[in-house]
Amino acid sequence: MANDTQILAKSIQPVGNQRFQNDEILENMFYNLLDDKNLTRREVEILSMIIAGHTNKEISQKISRTERTIEYHRNRLMHKLGTKSAAELVKRAISMGITVS
Repeated sequence: MANDTQILAKSIQPVGNQRFQNDEILENMFYNLLDDKNLTRREVEILSMIIAGHTNKEISQKISRTERTIEYHRNRLMHKLGTKSAAELVKRAISMGITVS
């Protein structure tokens, strides 16, 4: 019998060439099951835009997501990286080698 991680991994596979907005949520859940400290591709993408000084609104427009989704990602990043402010988040990201893309 397949375990929860295998079921979740299978559920995020795209249908044909289509990807749905919920795919991102499922992908984040999958990666969080593996290791809470690993960042998803989307989180790294958003983090690099934060480092570049973009606002939540600008990031949301660039990646076609709601501003609330970006706020969620920012808060999740701060939690994962153990920071309490945006300045600490940027400092931690740079120390991890994440740069502006």
